[in-house]
Amino acid sequence: MKNKSIFSVLIILCVVLAILAGVYFIQKNKKSIDFSTEVTLTTKGLIEEENQEVSEKSQNKIITDDFSINLPDGWKQIDAAIGTSAMAVNMNEHISDPAAQKINFSSYFAVIYETLGEKSIKEYVEITKQALEQSISSVVFNQEQDLTINGQTAYQIEAEITQQGVDFKILLVFIKGQNDDVWTISFNTTKSNWEEYKEIFNNIANSFIVKK
Repeated sequence: MKNKSIFSVLIILCVVLAILAGVYFIQKNKKSIDFSTEVTLTTKGLIEEENQEVSEKSQNKIITDDFSINLPDGWKQIDAAIGTSAMAVNMNEHISDPAAQKINFSSYFAVIYETLGEKSIKEYVEITKQALEQSISSVVFNQEQDLTINGQTAYQIEAEITQQGVDFKILLVFIKGQNDDVWTISFNTTKSNWEEYKEIFNNIANSFIVKK
């Protein structure tokens, strides 16, 4: 049981913490970005064309020493929550669900790193599912499938949960790293917006590249 909690704790934090307490965290980041942009435009005027092109390029991809992943138009990287390697949120989203509006929810994704040890990626997935079932009574797992993402073994799960009166849809994509590690991308949106985001989430996941 100790090993199970070690393997799955970051996934639980991503799914549960980011949906509940993380809603505040994400909104705080969004306000900070908006304020920073406003100050920049007010004090410095228009950005030079060359600098603007560089800025736009950097906003379209998250690049770290370990991985890179694409960002769709309108999405921004925010400060990562504890236990995550990166987070991004849709800054231009329209949420129609009244319950989701009430908690200021915004669709987002988070990237989490974990070591597998002697576990296979399938075993890691099962451990994660068991931990989620124990932590979130409302979780329902839907479709699952094997994948290959940029030459790396991968696996994905669709799940639904209900929290604070909101029906959420989650896509978890597990990607094998170069050694005994695994990268998990947790995509989170409302169930009512799932059809709008399904292809976007898959495109983001398929852009993930593990650096050697």
